Amino acid sequence: MSAISLASIVAQPSSTSSPISSNPSSWQQYLTQRRLDVGQLKEALQSGDLSGAKAAYNNLVSLGKTELHQNNPFTLTNRAADFSAIGGALQSGDLSGAQQALAALDSTFKVKLHGTESNPAASTSESGVNVIA
Repeated sequence: MSAISLASIVAQPSSTSSPISSNPSSWQQYLTQRRLDVGQLKEALQSGDLSGAKAAYNNLVSLGKTELHQNNPFTLTNRAADFSAIGGALQSGDLSGAQQALAALDSTFKVKLHGTESNPAASTSESGVNVIA
């Protein structure tokens, strides 16, 4: 009986890490750029500009490829799925579907605090320190 090496079966973690993961300043720059690009996507979808929405979507895909080494600029599963749904809708020319998927994505950035909906970026503790960032 021969031994089987799990290394050949199980994916091994990469020894290289993204520069963004080791540099908080780069991470903040990434988040700022992503926020701007999502804003452009939102504006294009709200105005009914399908080609502008596709361009903004592609900018976000490029950002994900460059900074996260993946085709999606979101790392959380639910956000990544919503973002992919936007892309699918845009690819098929479904402006309404893209708008709905964007609304779903947008809702993941809101949290409920004490029974009310709030913007996580605005959430602070009593000491004034941002507790969600």
